[in-house]
Amino acid sequence: MQLMKHIANKRGSGVVDVIIIAGLIVFLIMPVLSVVLEKFIILPRGQIMKDAIDISNIATYNALQVPQTSKVIVVPNNVQSLAIYRRLLAKNLNLNDDLTPKADSLADGPVTIDSLLIYSGSFPVTCPNGNTLNRTTVHAEVTIPVKPSLYREILLQLMGKEYVELKVHVDSEIPVNN
Repeated sequence: MQLMKHIANKRGSGVVDVIIIAGLIVFLIMPVLSVVLEKFIILPRGQIMKDAIDISNIATYNALQVPQTSKVIVVPNNVQSLAIYRRLLAKNLNLNDDLTPKADSLADGPVTIDSLLIYSGSFPVTCPNGNTLNRTTVHAEVTIPVKPSLYREILLQLMGKEYVELKVHVDSEIPVNN
C-alpha cells in the first residue's frame, strides 16, 4: 500500500502505469484469450473430423467381404481394406486420392492413416490406445494437420512447423441386427 502511494506521488508514473498495463494486455491477456478462442474454433472441426472417420470406419466394414471380416483382426497392411478406407476417408474429409487436402477441406496438410484394425471375435479385446472392445469394432487412428491461428501460428513458425497435428482415434462399434 505504501509502495503504491509512493509510486502515485512520483512524476511520470502515469506513463509507466500505461506501459505496464499495455504490456500485460499484449503479453499476458491476449495470448491466454487467443488460446481459449482457438480451442473453441478447433473443437467443432475436431468433432466433424471424428464423425467423418467414424462413418469411414463403418462404411469400410460394410464394404469388406464376409470371409475377410470373419478373422479376429484384419491387419492394416491388408491392401483391399486400406484401399477402401483411403477412398472413403478421402471422400468424407474432402481430400484428394493421395489424402492431400482439397480447397475446402477440413485438413490443411496431407492426412496419414496411422492404424486401421478390425476386431470381430475373441472379445473382450483391447485396442492399441487402451479401449476395451466388447463387440465387432473398427479401430482407426488418423493424423490430420490443421493450421493454427492467432499466437499459436507464430509459435509454430518459431519452432519450424507449419501445422498442429491432430491425432484422431475412433473405435466404431458395428451395429448388429437383433
